[in-house]
Formats: sequence, structure tokens, C-alpha cells
Amino acid sequence: MKWSTANLKSPNYSENHELYVGTSTGTFKRFVPAFEDNPFAQRNLYDINQLEKEDRVTALSFGNDTSEIFIGRAKKSVHLHSLRSDTVERTIELKFAPVVGFARFDDYLAAGFSNGQVQRVAIDSSAASELIVSSGDDMAHMRQCPTSRNLVATGGKGRQNNLKVFDMAADGKQIFTSKNLPNDYLQLEVPVWDSDVGFIDSPHTLATCSRYGYVRLYDTRKQRRPVQCFATEDQMSFATLVAHGNYIYTGTTMGAMKAFDIRRMKTFVHTYKGFTGAISDVSLDSTGKYLASASLDRYVRVHHVDSTVLLYQCYVKSKATRVLIRESAENPNSSITEPTEEDPDENESSTKTKKSVKHTVPEDKEYEDMFENMQTICDEDEPSEVEEEEVKTQKVGIKRKAGKNSNKNKKKKQ
Repeated sequence: MKWSTANLKSPNYSENHELYVGTSTGTFKRFVPAFEDNPFAQRNLYDINQLEKEDRVTALSFGNDTSEIFIGRAKKSVHLHSLRSDTVERTIELKFAPVVGFARFDDYLAAGFSNGQVQRVAIDSSAASELIVSSGDDMAHMRQCPTSRNLVATGGKGRQNNLKVFDMAADGKQIFTSKNLPNDYLQLEVPVWDSDVGFIDSPHTLATCSRYGYVRLYDTRKQRRPVQCFATEDQMSFATLVAHGNYIYTGTTMGAMKAFDIRRMKTFVHTYKGFTGAISDVSLDSTGKYLASASLDRYVRVHHVDSTVLLYQCYVKSKATRVLIRESAENPNSSITEPTEEDPDENESSTKTKKSVKHTVPEDKEYEDMFENMQTICDEDEPSEVEEEEVKTQKVGIKRKAGKNSNKNKKKKQ
């Protein structure tokens, strides 16, 4: 697809996905691109009349499965939204704000805050098991390990807030902290600003991106310093990332999205286009083939990770800050249920509906008249008496004309 500000959907996009988007105004919306009647319909899952200035969405995360979503806002509370009932089942009070990341494991919820604190609270039991861990004085993002869900990684601005990994099941024990690169040729400290962090399908491999234009890869089993690094002198400020397999997908504040291969980090391997504003969040589906992104230009988009084709684009009406994508368990286009063998009445009703649909097809009068005026040719049918007489008269006329022409030719020869 070419660049456009209109709502777009590629005919090749046939996946049954659901998009959940949080905005800067506090709205929480649901999009179903697979809905054929209106793939750009957006449904507000939160009452707009109850929104305040501090309700802007700062964090979104799935729970133990994709049937629940934790919504973090710029205030000291978090909402547990159930996708089965489309209601807020629980509101959990926190000690700090705003929230920059969640981690759900067992019966606990770990929340990271912008002031560098990580709080662990019990969801179902009493609040006696609360725990607060400090990772510095600034935190930009907190991510959960998909394989070992009790591990969280934090990163922020400044050398004292660089990448750290904590085990929240072991009373917040710090199991890894990164080390900065050596000083530059002027013996000056290299600036650090880990704007986002993420695990790469393993509790030992992590990636960070920075507002200073670098992407670093860490292996906690080898060393504290990064094992691979991408850096550029261009004005490329990374704001968010997500990783899957051997690839890292990053979004910049200049409206560009890049893909890196961890096996060779010298340059990026893919560039995704179509953005006109800063990318605030990116998310991958369970297969890792579709990349959803939220942008401050008030659009949510879905790209194919391999072909880099823009498959879906929809206007959100507000600045999109967070996005999640999941595979839907329901078919949004199944408005008419299939009849069973035990219900013959449903079979009759379905045939009636099919016939009514056929009659509603508009007819082209000129097209029908053209076919009515065309001469029919039937080899098997015997000709009528009128048709036989017409054929005989035509043969007699042809013979008379041939005789006249032959007489004329004889006179000319004489």
C-alpha cells in the first residue's frame, strides 16, 4: 500500500486479529480488522464521561492469558479488564504513579513506575505480601520475560538506571545489571538512556534501545557489557521495541520503524513505512508474523514482518500510546449460525434467505435487452413452416441475381 492518511485494509490481510489501543485521553478501544462489514469500527471499552486528565493510558499488558488486560494510567491505580465480560473486574490501588510496565505471575502483579520503583502486590489474597524494589531514580519501561514470568527487566535514563533484571518471586533479588561501554576517544563517559528493554525468547538474552540512537544486545551468561551493538550518527531516536526469534523491531520518535537481526547488528534489515508521527508502542502477535504499532499521529497500523507491507491502518481519534494484538477466538462475521441435522426448520429458513438474497441482485436492463434481441441458434430443433418459406424465397432470389449477372457477362464478351 502507498502512504495515505485514510483508513486502509489490504485484501491480503485475512487474519482474525483483535487490536486493543490505549490513548493519551484515557480511552481504551477495541478494533476488529477481520470484520467485513466495517473493519474500521472502534468500540470504547471504558466510559468516556468518567475520564479525567490523569487517566491517560501509560501501560498495557496481558495477564496469564490473553483473556485479561491490565491497564495502567497516570494515577495510582490499575484496572483489570476482562475480555470475556468486557468489564473491569478489579481495581488495584498502587503507591506510585505513573505505571510504565506490568508483570503478572502466579497470584502477584509487579508494576514498574517512572520514579524507578517496582511494586509487587497480591491480586487475590491480602496486601500483606507487598514488596517494593528500587532500580534507580528513573525508569522508562519495564518488561516481563515470556518464558520465566517471575523475571522483569527495567531500563531508564542515566548510567545508574541502565538495564537491570530482577526476580520478583525471590523478594526482588537483582540477578543482573549491565555495564556501560568503555569511554570514548576523549575519555568521556558514553551517555546511557535505555528507553525500552525486552527479552528475546530466553531469560538470558535481552535487548535495549535508546533515545541516543543505539540498539544493544546482552547475554547475561557471558558478560555485563553488550555482546552486539548498533549505533549510528544519524538522528535516530528509538522509543520502543519488541523482539521475537532472531529479530528486534524498534520504533523511533521520527516516525520510522526498523527491524534488526541479532546475528548481525551492523545495520537494520527491514524498514516499515506509512508513519507521520512518533511511534509510541509496538506489539507482535503470537505467531510473530504481524506487527502492530501505535503512533502519536492518531493511527494504529499492522505490518507484515517479512514483506514489510502495510496491511491495516485505522484512525483512532486520539494519540495512541499503547497497543496489544491477539488472535480472536470468535468469528466476527458469523452472523447466521449453520443449521444442524436435527432442526429442519432452520434448513428451510436458510434456503429462503439464500433465495431472497438472489432476488435482491440489481439487474442491468441494457444487458438483458441485448440478450433478448440476439438470434438464437438451435441445432436440434426443427425449423418451423414460416422459417422454411423464408429460406426458400431467399434461395430463389439468389438464383435470379446469379442469372442476371451471367447474362450481363455474356453481352460484354460479345
